[in-house]
Amino acid sequence: MHQPQQNVPPPPGAGQAVPSQAPPPAGAPPPGPGGGGSMLLMLMAFLPVIFFMFFSQRSTQKKQKEMESKLKKGDRIVTQAGLVGKLVDPVEGRHAKIEIAPGVKVTILRSSIAGLDAEETTKTKDEPALAEKK
Repeated sequence: MHQPQQNVPPPPGAGQAVPSQAPPPAGAPPPGPGGGGSMLLMLMAFLPVIFFMFFSQRSTQKKQKEMESKLKKGDRIVTQAGLVGKLVDPVEGRHAKIEIAPGVKVTILRSSIAGLDAEETTKTKDEPALAEKK
């Protein structure tokens, strides 16, 4: 007996030519070696941004340390969370103690101190002017 031949597709890649890159159009410059030039260009574009972020963070830390060194007992401060209170103990180590209401003392992280209370600083600047008017 004669068996009919089955119609089976060839395995992938068998009998097919590998497509090559098309030649560049006439008059076009030949393709460059790899993509290293574009990587270098991207690096040069982001380098100033990275330096700006680094130096900005350093100046912010410097201002924070300077502000912390000027704090003294009795100063009215504001925390980053918005709490306003009077500094009870001088800032030592990682913590500071503030009084947010009469008899209510809270220990906070030193890094959470945002600065002196704005009302306090304007009062101290205006007090000499008020004394002269009297």
